[in-house]
Amino acid sequence: MAWSKTSRHDRGYGKAHEAMRAHLIATVILCEECTRNGRVTPGTIADHIKPLADGGDNSRDNYQLLCAPCHDAKTIVDKGQTKRVRGGCTASGMPTDPRHPWNQG
Repeated sequence: MAWSKTSRHDRGYGKAHEAMRAHLIATVILCEECTRNGRVTPGTIADHIKPLADGGDNSRDNYQLLCAPCHDAKTIVDKGQTKRVRGGCTASGMPTDPRHPWNQG
């Protein structure tokens, strides 16, 4: 799946998306993934269930309200990764991101 490098507005995250986010926060309130797993966490991110980059649309049926940790985990899966590859350091203080210049051959 190709993830666009264009602006968020050009990718479909303009005023309509912000209106949907406000609607979800006002009506759904809790993170839907946490709720499915017996946790109570406020939702903060209007997530496309099927990403726009993968052919999803902006219909209400394709939205869910997620907290940041659930959204991050879903994004990793959507991108075909198995774990987050950036951030963090080893015990010696070296960056763990394989793309960091210090970790390039």
